[in-house]
Amino acid sequence: MVEGTEVLSNIGAVAAGPPGAAKIGAKILSDGGNAMDAAAATCLACCMLHPVATGLGGYILAAVVLEAKTGKVWSLDANSPAPSAAHEQMYDILPMREHPKGINENEYLCSVRDNANIHGPLSVAIPGQMAGMGMLWERWGQLKWEAIIEPSLTLVEEGFPYDTQLANSIRVNEAIIQHYKSTAQYLMPEGKIPAANDIWHIPHMSKTLRRLAAEGWRDFYSGELGRKIADAVQSGGGILTRKDMASYEPRITEPYTTTYRHAEIFGPILPNGCISSMQILNMLDCFDMPPDNTIEYWHLWAEVLKLAWRDRLTYAGDPDFVEVPVERLLSKAYAAGRVETIKQFPNDVDRRIPPFEGDSRIGTLHVSTADIEGNIVTATITQGGGFGSFFTAPDTAILLGHGMSRLDPRPGRANSVAAGKRPLNNVAPIISRLPDRDIATGMPGGRRIISVGAQLAQRMIDFGASPYEAASAPRMHVQTHEPIEVKGLSQHVMDEMKALGHEVMPVESIGQAAHCAEFLHAEKQVRAGGNWWAAGV
Repeated sequence: MVEGTEVLSNIGAVAAGPPGAAKIGAKILSDGGNAMDAAAATCLACCMLHPVATGLGGYILAAVVLEAKTGKVWSLDANSPAPSAAHEQMYDILPMREHPKGINENEYLCSVRDNANIHGPLSVAIPGQMAGMGMLWERWGQLKWEAIIEPSLTLVEEGFPYDTQLANSIRVNEAIIQHYKSTAQYLMPEGKIPAANDIWHIPHMSKTLRRLAAEGWRDFYSGELGRKIADAVQSGGGILTRKDMASYEPRITEPYTTTYRHAEIFGPILPNGCISSMQILNMLDCFDMPPDNTIEYWHLWAEVLKLAWRDRLTYAGDPDFVEVPVERLLSKAYAAGRVETIKQFPNDVDRRIPPFEGDSRIGTLHVSTADIEGNIVTATITQGGGFGSFFTAPDTAILLGHGMSRLDPRPGRANSVAAGKRPLNNVAPIISRLPDRDIATGMPGGRRIISVGAQLAQRMIDFGASPYEAASAPRMHVQTHEPIEVKGLSQHVMDEMKALGHEVMPVESIGQAAHCAEFLHAEKQVRAGGNWWAAGV
């Protein structure tokens, strides 16, 4: 056992950040809940403890669920569809400003008047995260719903320290927070920027959680809470309606599947990001994997990532609105064709420069859980950017994510705004099933999730890495063209990469904390762990 980063258990385990949320999930397991109960309760606690990244009004929960009693694997897509009144021309597109750059400038290479798709009521789509948490419990949980709510309710009513990260985020964003009265009342109830050790009490959140416990999670959509959310957005100038809220349902479907070596790989459906991580693994499957301390290993990763990202930025979107060649992208034959040039010219560096398509470093949170019965959940949750829309429904403490910011504000593109369209996103929770272990992996980190998510799975499958070893290993990210971001590579390998012709850029981080949980078949044990800000319990 690696203290604080990896644990073994004969009951179940949770890997998540912040650590307090993982402890709540562990308590659910020790009280007789299963991995799905623990995932729902952990995600809910994350909403309380870290509203910068996620919340009850978060725009998405994307998960893969392994159901032990049947052996079936499911995709749970609780994405954030655009309201029924949304349309391509709803934002005023401006030339890209040089400073300050935000989501529009970094990702869409434009600016939007008043950042209306980023902050405020017009940035709010139908929030999916609450439905995702509710459905994890409703479809697969075994405890009472009140037991899922109670730990977060206790946390809020007893109060808890803001912590340094949250207090700093409030300070940095004070001007935007103060623009929205209900948000200022929620995040700064004393009317001032909090210190890290200040104890946070949130009476409106207590009221909201009590209502959810009594009326069920669907009240958030078709009941009193749903009406309050829609009415607040409407009164602020947004387009979300009561009908939009009441009609929302998350999607439980067959997952996307492929194989890698001797493992089965499962990911959530589009427009979530896992299809691209799976395509990366398909291309790597065409090669014998070199040791990870060699230039051959990292050169192969660099060239495969470029190919996957070119396909992603060309084809990916909501399949209900754009034609996405899903079967082809997941095809082994297509993968073999894509890497033929790498096979023919193994030492060549692809320096072709396609049109630049922007970048994203938006953070999220991730939760992985496993129990001794063999149930496994990998779930990624997010507001979008920090504090999402910054818009809070009055008297509820429900800070709403900005799902509309994940649709391209520019008309005429695969991911452009349309009524009911689910935005393309980068979350990539993966379940890998091997003969001796079933593994849940995932992480936050914007577009870097796609690249590193595939690296986590590859290391655990090819090298037998444990959750902590995979999470803390060196990482690489590159999109359609160089430079290549690297973290943790030896100077020797970096020098060899440069000599081969790569443009290598060492960075302090690539994505954020990875959280992994697994069921070990022979040992009949559960193991969980991760790196920075992780807690395996």
